[in-house]
Amino acid sequence: VQMMFDAITTMAPLAQAGRVRPIATSGKTRSSIAPGVPTLDEAGLPGYDAVIWLGIMAPTATPKPVVDILNSEIQKIASLPDVKEVWAKQGAVPMRMTPTEFGKFLEQDIQKWAKVVKFSGAKVD
Repeated sequence: VQMMFDAITTMAPLAQAGRVRPIATSGKTRSSIAPGVPTLDEAGLPGYDAVIWLGIMAPTATPKPVVDILNSEIQKIASLPDVKEVWAKQGAVPMRMTPTEFGKFLEQDIQKWAKVVKFSGAKVD
């Protein structure tokens, strides 16, 4: 049986065209562009939550005022109606955060996946 994990933003058009059959989504909630597809939690894997995310980062030494300006401009872009419309059609869910919130999110995500890797016993070659 051939199967794969991929982002809903790239797989939804293939599913809508009947080229692939979605089994479940990996986030906590169903996707707005595939509401009939259950989550893995609903399909029998309780607590499963693994979603892709994209973030914009700057070098550590970037001055805070520059980071604040970048964040402000990115927030403005993310609020544009045409940007929101394109993302909604793709099933993308913006995670709008301050730089501090994003730092906390990143640290929590690193800790989450470190536990998974440790539990799996995976080793770097």
